[in-house]
Amino acid sequence: MGKKDLIVTLADKNFIDQAKQVFSSIYWNAGWKGDYMLLAHEIPEKELKWFRDKGILVKKCKPLYDKHIGRDNYPPTVLDKFYLFTEEFQKWGHVIFLDGDVIVRQPLDELTKIKGFGAVETLINLSKQFFKTEKNKFLFNSLKKRYNMHKPSFNTGVFVFNTSLITKNSFSEMVSLFYKIKEISMSADETTFNLFFYNNWKKLSVVYNLLVCYWIHFFHVNGSKINGKILHFMKNNKELISDKSFYFHKEWKENLDKAEFIDLKNIPKITPLNKFSIYRIHLKYIKHFCIFFLFLQKIKKLTDFIERIIGKIGPPLKKYDSNLFYQLKKMELSTKKIIRRVRNA
Repeated sequence: MGKKDLIVTLADKNFIDQAKQVFSSIYWNAGWKGDYMLLAHEIPEKELKWFRDKGILVKKCKPLYDKHIGRDNYPPTVLDKFYLFTEEFQKWGHVIFLDGDVIVRQPLDELTKIKGFGAVETLINLSKQFFKTEKNKFLFNSLKKRYNMHKPSFNTGVFVFNTSLITKNSFSEMVSLFYKIKEISMSADETTFNLFFYNNWKKLSVVYNLLVCYWIHFFHVNGSKINGKILHFMKNNKELISDKSFYFHKEWKENLDKAEFIDLKNIPKITPLNKFSIYRIHLKYIKHFCIFFLFLQKIKKLTDFIERIIGKIGPPLKKYDSNLFYQLKKMELSTKKIIRRVRNA
């Protein structure tokens, strides 16, 4: 008999309901037959009783860092993902990790066929996993000599790996790498993972990590038309939990309520999406992606054009037609703001 597979999420004392919702959506919507585990970050024992009573495994994680990290001040809790690469996890065949801000809508069994490490590609390249300043440019420049910063990067809200890739040094090497680059890491664990698995990761279909914020804010798609096997909310997480007008709040709350009825001795049978439905989701994503970035490309050309005009005739233009000069400057700032917003998404 082969090894069982494991599905994992992560929480601290402020994310307990989110973890319950994740496990509920895995159970009711994916019919997951493997093991379930919570990586617990300084959660009181009395709060862990609910998970243990449900048959969900609990691994208490010793904090690896004590400060917030990156541009968006990620809590050090996210670094607990590194523990998945300790040797104790070799008892399972595959490990699937899901962030606490996801909703699972469909079976995930296909992920257990992945060899190596798999994740979904982001809209940014590797260089955007770092923030550069005069103070830290030496470190970034040294990394550029070793890594091609124009290569694509992946999101670590969802990933899967075959535990055969775990070595006795995997965990310590990850932690060491984090400490080496933490001062210029844009997003905590994600930057570290992207370097650790540089040139050694497999691209998963976008249906396994559909970033809802992109669809809503950039592609302007109505919530009713957004679908995937796993929806990842990221910057919409607060709306998901507390905003009753947010399209996905009702679904999230229903999953949370059904968590009380999880019975891992009786796994529900779920019919997976057929491949045609998956292809339709993927094609819809590609369509919106292409339209959006054609628009962004035009914005960039407009910005460059305005900069050239201001650079060549700025001083005399300001002297003879200050109104036109400041209108051009305002246009330049607006277009740059659009580009910066996308890059920082």
